[in-house]
Order: sequence, then C-alpha cells, then structure tokens
Amino acid sequence: MNNDIINNINNLPSISQTIKEYNLYTKKKLSQNFILDLNLTNKIVNLSDRIKYNTIIEIGPGPGSLTRSILLNGATKVIAIEKDKRFVKVLNKLNMASNNKIIIENEDALHIDLNNILDKYNIKNAEIIANLPYSIATKLLLNWIPFPKKINQMTLMFQKEVAERITAKPGSKKYGRISILIGLMAEAKIIMNIPSTAFTPKPKVDSAIVQIKPKIKKIIFNKKILEEITRNLFNQRRKQIKSTLVKFGDPLKICGILDLDPSLRPEQIDLNQYEKLAILIAKDHDL
Repeated sequence: MNNDIINNINNLPSISQTIKEYNLYTKKKLSQNFILDLNLTNKIVNLSDRIKYNTIIEIGPGPGSLTRSILLNGATKVIAIEKDKRFVKVLNKLNMASNNKIIIENEDALHIDLNNILDKYNIKNAEIIANLPYSIATKLLLNWIPFPKKINQMTLMFQKEVAERITAKPGSKKYGRISILIGLMAEAKIIMNIPSTAFTPKPKVDSAIVQIKPKIKKIIFNKKILEEITRNLFNQRRKQIKSTLVKFGDPLKICGILDLDPSLRPEQIDLNQYEKLAILIAKDHDL
C-alpha cells in the first residue's frame, strides 16, 4: 500500500475520539458493540491469508476500526455494508484517507444479495470479514450458504456459543441445525477467541472468530428441504428419528433405504447421512 495512505489512516483521530466527536453511542436494538483497540483488529484481520490485494466485504463496520485494519493490511477495496446512517460520515472520512478504496452501501445486510453486489462493482474474488451484529449473525450466515461463486472465504465473529454450534461435530450436545447446514456446504473452524472485555460496551458473552471456506466437492441437494428436515428433527431432538421422520413419509421405509438405525436421535446422524436424507426426501414423493 502507498505510504501516504498508511500515514493518512494512522493520522486519523483514534476510534475513541471519533466516537466522541460524532456522538456515536451504540444502539442495543442493532446489537452494536465496538472494538476500540486497533492492535486487536489487526490480529483479527491477519487471521485471513487472502486479504492482500483482495476485495473485502465488511458487514456493519460502524466507526471503522476493523475497516482501518483491513485497509492497512493491504486490501485493494472494501465494500462496507452499514445499515446505520450515523456512520456514513465517519466511513466517508476514512475513504478519503484511503484514496477512495471504500465503497459504502448504506443498506441492511439482510436484504442485500451478495452476488448482485459483486456484479455491480465487477468484483471477481472477495472475502467477507466482519464483526457481525449478534442478533442477525446466524441468519446472515445461512443467507450466504451455499457460497456466492465469487466469495472465496469468510472470517466472521460470532458469540462464542454460536461459533461452537457452527463448528460442532456429530454426537456432541452443540451439534444441530446450523452445524449440519454449514458443515455440508463449507469447512468451518474457530481460529480465535475474543473476550467480552475487548468490546465497548462490554457484552455479557465472549466471542470467537470462525473461518469458513467453501468445500471443494460441490454437494447437490435442496437447501430448503434440508432446513425443513433439520428444523423438524431438532425441534424434537430427544425423540428417535422413527418418530420425527413421520412428517416426510414412512420412517421405517426411509431408514431402510438409507440403512439408518430408526432408534437414532438427530445429533447421532452424521453429515453424509443428512445429505442422503435430504436428497431422498426431495426426489421421492412415495415414501
């Protein structure tokens, strides 16, 4: 990166000063928590091995602490999707300091199609790096799965408990719907834990960074069917599947076709078996 841009960004008022200058108090209804320490945001950004010369999509940049680190660590462009209009002036100031490397989309991330954004700005490859608002983090992630074609990686912050559910393995208590939906379409792992003390205001829970990459093998199944299956089974997770599969046909017939033990409970079924279950139920209407 141009040394002038680095100096411009480093010479900006600190994030704490910026928050005071623009009176940027956090809004609880938007799940806003700021990280003020740029040393920490640099560590988070450095967890990505693809940031240099890449386009980064950031969700909910707020006052721009993570955005600064993304730029300082070599991103070619940042597409900042920020719902709260209060932060647009701050992000514009950072954009000027970066020599117009930021594209600001003042929109709700839940209503944005990432494929359309990438096409709009003619982006060939991009990564999502974000401290996601806790209240919508899971919903956003599920919206992005399967991966948009031009997204090569996601480095995302979640509540620690949610991160553990995303990466949970079959048989564990935290294995559930999101573990299966993500696990079938991507590789996900926790790469850093973040204590609650790192945020302002301090939340009641710790956080964790999850890195998510698309699976090389493309799995073809109906995502909506899989969501319906997992929702139905895990809403009654204490019951055996011979009871909970009844909504989709004859449970014993389904288990027989897939060589599944009817006495299994939802958390005992592995990813491969859920994949086969989704394919079978989607194509066979005579179960």
